[in-house]
Amino acid sequence: MKRILVERGETSRIGRLRLVTDQTVRNALRGLTEGERTERIRAEALRAGGVELPKRRIKREVDNINV
Repeated sequence: MKRILVERGETSRIGRLRLVTDQTVRNALRGLTEGERTERIRAEALRAGGVELPKRRIKREVDNINV
């Protein structure tokens, strides 16, 4: 699931609106949780101007490792 980036203060506002903690909102926006509550939080964040970010890729260089 893609991450959603919102403006400063939106996390707290969404938490108050949905009656959940800021940590619950952060986890939902990072895509760490699933379920109906998560979907509602993510939808509210997008309505408030949030932007979905592409998944991060971890680039690993294994050519220079000496074992």
